[in-house]
Amino acid sequence: MQKSYCIVCGRQRNGIEVQDDFVLGTIRWLKENVTHNAKNNRLVVCKDCYPKYTVSRKKFEFRERVYLTLGILFAMLSLFISPRPATLLISILIVAFLYSLSLLTYTPRINIKKQPKQ
Repeated sequence: MQKSYCIVCGRQRNGIEVQDDFVLGTIRWLKENVTHNAKNNRLVVCKDCYPKYTVSRKKFEFRERVYLTLGILFAMLSLFISPRPATLLISILIVAFLYSLSLLTYTPRINIKKQPKQ
């Protein structure tokens, strides 16, 4: 049986399970293949940490949108000023860099279904 750890407080607890996505998949792959230190623990958000989690997730989603918007606006402006293949390559690199900045505050989604509004 897998141990379950809260991603907010780090304690061994039960809670709402975290969804696996490309970031967690990459981390798990690195731990398994590069460091050979894979523990395959179940990641959750415990009941006590849920309010803190929601604030952190909202901050991450906001920063993700802002950085992507800034990157795309920069790329469009750059391509408008200088429409060359080198500009396109540099713009793509800058958009990727700005998106990676949003990953500094990465908070994964949890497996919870929203109730439909009635």
